[in-house]
Amino acid sequence: MARWRYAALLATTAAGTSAIVLPLPTATRAETFSRPQLSFQGTPGYIDMPSADMQPDGQFSTTAAIREGGWRTTINFQISERLTGTFQYSYTEGLFGESESYGEFEQYDRAFSFQYRFIDEGVYRPAVSLGISDFGGTGFFASEHIVATKHLRPDLTFSAGVGWGRLGTNSSSEIISGDTRVTSGIRNAPGEFSADDWFSGPAAVFAGVSWQATDKLGFVAEYSSDAYKLEDESGEFDYNSPFNFGVTYRVLPWLDLGAYSLYGSEFGIRATVTVNPKEPPFPGGREEAPPPVSVRHGSKVDLAAWGLPSHQLESASAEQIKTATAEGFNTQGLELVALDVQGSTARVKMRNNRYDATPQAIGRASRVMAAILPDRVETFQITLINTELPTSTSTVRRSDLEDLETNPERAWKSYVRTKVEDSYGKLGYGNYLPAAYPNTDFRLKPYISASLFDPDDPFRADAGAEFNLAYAPAPGVVLGGRYRLKLVGNRDEATRESDSVLPHVRSDLALYDQNGPSYLSHLTGEYFFKPGADLYGRTTAGYLERMYGGVSGELLWKPVTSPFAFGADLNYVRQRDYEGGFGFLDYEVMTGHASAYYEFGNGYFGQVDAGRYLAGDWGSTFTFSRDFANGWRVGAFATFTDVSAEDFGEGSFDKGIFFQIPMSWISGEPSLNGFGTTIRPLTRDGGARLAVRNRLYGVVKDDQEPTLERRWGKFWR
Repeated sequence: MARWRYAALLATTAAGTSAIVLPLPTATRAETFSRPQLSFQGTPGYIDMPSADMQPDGQFSTTAAIREGGWRTTINFQISERLTGTFQYSYTEGLFGESESYGEFEQYDRAFSFQYRFIDEGVYRPAVSLGISDFGGTGFFASEHIVATKHLRPDLTFSAGVGWGRLGTNSSSEIISGDTRVTSGIRNAPGEFSADDWFSGPAAVFAGVSWQATDKLGFVAEYSSDAYKLEDESGEFDYNSPFNFGVTYRVLPWLDLGAYSLYGSEFGIRATVTVNPKEPPFPGGREEAPPPVSVRHGSKVDLAAWGLPSHQLESASAEQIKTATAEGFNTQGLELVALDVQGSTARVKMRNNRYDATPQAIGRASRVMAAILPDRVETFQITLINTELPTSTSTVRRSDLEDLETNPERAWKSYVRTKVEDSYGKLGYGNYLPAAYPNTDFRLKPYISASLFDPDDPFRADAGAEFNLAYAPAPGVVLGGRYRLKLVGNRDEATRESDSVLPHVRSDLALYDQNGPSYLSHLTGEYFFKPGADLYGRTTAGYLERMYGGVSGELLWKPVTSPFAFGADLNYVRQRDYEGGFGFLDYEVMTGHASAYYEFGNGYFGQVDAGRYLAGDWGSTFTFSRDFANGWRVGAFATFTDVSAEDFGEGSFDKGIFFQIPMSWISGEPSLNGFGTTIRPLTRDGGARLAVRNRLYGVVKDDQEPTLERRWGKFWR
């Protein structure tokens, strides 16, 4: 019923960071050099030191690096051609006994970093980048740098730069002295920003060189400005030299390995898996070809091979036309809900049960209609029904299909000739097929649910069977439920108790894992409706999510052709008991938000939600993502409320990163399924929001502009 049905993680690295290993095409020598090697830190660079190189736009990489006494895992994403972002999770053995300010300090650390290239490389000019590391964490890895990189030859690269913070602790290369900055210990409360420290205190010089000997084999060497003072002082680390050396090998186009001599005393290894959303394993797709366009007033195409009638139904009754059209839609993975033919116009409502690219569903439906409907029908009005909500109406002229099918410029020409508009004025026809309602959708699939970053065990997971049922007895009404049956796993072994001074709206998740390993995820009744033009509504009641039940209402204003949207939701909920059944606890709250959505262009998307959260705090959530035309989505969010950093606890504010990967990108075949996850460094109670299914913007956005324009190339597939 819903457009996206996300499963849990497919695979994880040894340290718990998500990674999906995918088949990718082989790379040429030029492509090998265009993608820089990643460092031991999981970012473009050498070993510990950064470079000004950037990965190809959109590149997504996960790295696992291990040395004696520690490891780190990273997720790196090339946000744009100039901007890269990194999330790091690391462990250092025997680092602290305890911290004076924060008591016992676990050696696990989370860090966010960014790097921006503000000068591109020229014939004689090096590329220059500026980076800030660990800007919202404990400050243990906090540093800033400016670095310049020049490719002396296509296979030979040299970099030099200046670092502050951790990268300014090598006194032998220090060029700016000072003692105004803490560089050995926890600099700030976990999660706090310390912008006053940026580019302050001692600064030191670093440099590195890399040589790509062959397409696969490379060598790196660097002079590091990080003296590892804190690790050295702990007695568990032996720092002897600022010189590091390494060898890298590209085993496969998407898999790099590295081995390193570190600090004159240790040995380390690294593995990096890299994919690019712009480069699917099967660029042309593997789905079957669509049926040809049956041309009127000419030779008829034999469509029997596609399971369609071999001639148009000129003299058929309305019921015969409905039956034939429904059968034709079914052959293409579509479901005809209603059909009304009046004069030269045919209006249909349909469910798209197969294609994650909406234009492909519209194109397939148009071909079926051209094959079946009488010659007099010139205009096809196709209304899409997603989660029982009419999302948009596309008007396709039959003569355009006949004219453009073999045109080399058919993609953009068909787009400009197709009229996409709101479906509100098109709802008067109600010739529903008998099979359209009631509509039942039952799915049984495996699930994996991971829990990350618990210092007692950084990775826990449950796996089992997930039962999903959705029943639509009438237009707009959906009764649904999901039950998860745990078969194996260790999430119930978590023993940490919440120390939150706020209501425990999320921080008691371990109690749910311990007492209800198998649970009713949701059991709801939903009603979707259109109160007016460009308006969409939803009401939901029941067990809304694993931890809350109650009632929820939402209203969205989204013009079909606009990048803007505004919405509001209001919810009255009560916390469910830990067993995952039908009981409730005493806590109840009214929560809701006003939301603004905007697509900036080229797939960049922003969202702001302002209102009241589950713990009764007031504030705003800021979300930024990059949405690719093929369905990939990568983004980050941060929530700031009136809860103080002290009351929030470790982390200071809620934040995280997320990604979604469509199954069609992996398999090359159309699918509404996909994989996704949200990675939060910590799960606390401040800034916690209700997780209601089928929020309206997510239901309508793929069937409207500007997403339709980005994906319109699929119309003819």
